[in-house]
Amino acid sequence: MNHFPGFEKAEPFKVSPSAEDYGAPFSGERLAPAHSGLSAPARKSYRVMMVAGEASGDLHGGALAEALYAKNPNLQITGFGGSAMKKAGVDVRFDIERLGVVGIFEVFLHLKAVMQAYREAVQLLRGGVDLLVLIDYPDFNLRLAKAAKAIGTPVIYYISPQIWAWRAGRIKTIAERVDRMLVILPFEKQIYQSANIPCEFVGHPLLDEIKRLGPSSTSKGAYLKEKGLHPSGVTVGLLPGSRKREVMALLPTMLRGMALLSKQVPNLQILIPVAPSLPKGLISELAQSYPLPIRCVEGEVYDVLRASEVVVVASGTATLQTALAGTPMIIIYKLASTTYWLARLLIHLKSVGLVNIVAGVPFIPELIQKDASPERICEEVCRLLTDEAAREEMKQGLKRVVGRLGTAGASDRAASVIDRFLEEFSPRRGGLKREALF
Repeated sequence: MNHFPGFEKAEPFKVSPSAEDYGAPFSGERLAPAHSGLSAPARKSYRVMMVAGEASGDLHGGALAEALYAKNPNLQITGFGGSAMKKAGVDVRFDIERLGVVGIFEVFLHLKAVMQAYREAVQLLRGGVDLLVLIDYPDFNLRLAKAAKAIGTPVIYYISPQIWAWRAGRIKTIAERVDRMLVILPFEKQIYQSANIPCEFVGHPLLDEIKRLGPSSTSKGAYLKEKGLHPSGVTVGLLPGSRKREVMALLPTMLRGMALLSKQVPNLQILIPVAPSLPKGLISELAQSYPLPIRCVEGEVYDVLRASEVVVVASGTATLQTALAGTPMIIIYKLASTTYWLARLLIHLKSVGLVNIVAGVPFIPELIQKDASPERICEEVCRLLTDEAAREEMKQGLKRVVGRLGTAGASDRAASVIDRFLEEFSPRRGGLKREALF
């Protein structure tokens, strides 16, 4: 994802924490009520540090933390994340809203926050951690993994960097710094096994999310009416991303496309789910100048997806969420010009959307850079609204993609691996030998 210059200059810590060191800056005290359940034998109070840097990672980190606490209520989990991890009881020390940057060069605008986050993360590691769990966000997290290995803290990486898309050479770095990979896409396991890196495919955590939500208890019409929209109106969902700069780059173009579409579809209405990682009021402020019936909804992403005939979605995890809802979509994305042309040199995939990558065939339209224009967005959405055969063909393709993601239970399977790892390879049990992981 993002490249963070300057980390190479950070001095790695050389001293491993002793038993007496455990405690100082690391409290890991749970912030949520203990999970209820039947009494079980007391478990050791291991100290886990969990680091996510984006909204999707926070979502998966929250589900993973809940599963870990269910297996061992005595765990102390601290780290970097957002609202989902906080709700799960994680002692979040650095809010991901401060790290939500896109692109290789755009990161310079937030370099101070990124460097501060790195220093705080290393300080937490020095305070004494039994295990570091990294979630996606590779350029930050792989550097943090280097510091963890210097200290002597084992590392589990949950949700792989996209080495199959670009910078494949990072697999050597992962082999040096990560003790076990937990991957969520089926084809990733073979990649790591071929490099002799311990790896387990746990399935995609979004399947857990959709299972937990269950079928909607509210009809589409009732939901739209509740949001102040017409129950029989033509509803299009806009998912412009979870980072501020991403939203500012994509949402105005999406909205201009909807303004054009409204001339052809008079009863058009718009739903926009607002990611919790975004500044309050950002989307409402961007949308207020468009004379369209627009409703901004805090969260409720699956309700929005189910209530929409078509969705315009930023490339990323949200494309898989849209697939799980079975809603036809078009994918758009824009980067700064320099970032885009550099990415073209480094990325060797024909598709950028995860749905198309998992499918192995580009059956979802992708509008990238100059193609992500209001006119093209209007054209593609109008086609899906009016061509029933195209809509049905896309829905069948989405079902095939969902079938390839595995089964629900990813968070629980990942938590089981971590739980066993702590019992068998915790530093307080003498550390780990890599050959013992196979």
